[in-house]
Amino acid sequence: MRSALIAVSLTTVLVGGARTGSATVLLPADLGLLAAEASTVVRGRVAAVQPRWSDDRRSIERLVTLEVEAYLKGTLGPSVTFRAPGGEIGRYRSVLVGAPDFSVDERVIVFLAHRGPSIPHVLGLSQGVYRIGNADGTAVVTPPPLLLEAQAAGPVVRGDARRRPLPLDAFEGQVRTLVESKR
Repeated sequence: MRSALIAVSLTTVLVGGARTGSATVLLPADLGLLAAEASTVVRGRVAAVQPRWSDDRRSIERLVTLEVEAYLKGTLGPSVTFRAPGGEIGRYRSVLVGAPDFSVDERVIVFLAHRGPSIPHVLGLSQGVYRIGNADGTAVVTPPPLLLEAQAAGPVVRGDARRRPLPLDAFEGQVRTLVESKR
């Protein structure tokens, strides 16, 4: 009788304490979908990256502050702060596959979404972040790898012509055209 009670108690603890598994499913989005779904599209320089506990204290997120260079859609002021999942606080680290990473002083174009008075978040995780680099003295934008998969099935290949950087002016022109066509 005692062993049956211990078995029932142990089973209750194990089943009651089990957590359900969860997964992140990220559907590929093209530039047109990102432009249509974003409430704000902004180009700027990362001024600060600050980790913090999420509101439910179950994960860590980062607050990223951009010094705004230009808005391609919407406006939020001379600087904008948005949320990105993941980060590190002390000995705790939170990682989400597909989440973008940011470094102070890098230039980016981000597609942001928000509802009401909440802090905006990056749309489509890494798909909503375009890095601005420099090629032969010209500012260029390189699409994130996930966007390529939305355009054609198959592996990402080094040197793929679709991964070639696009001049910043041409990229911003595409985004502005897409934003205007969705209105």
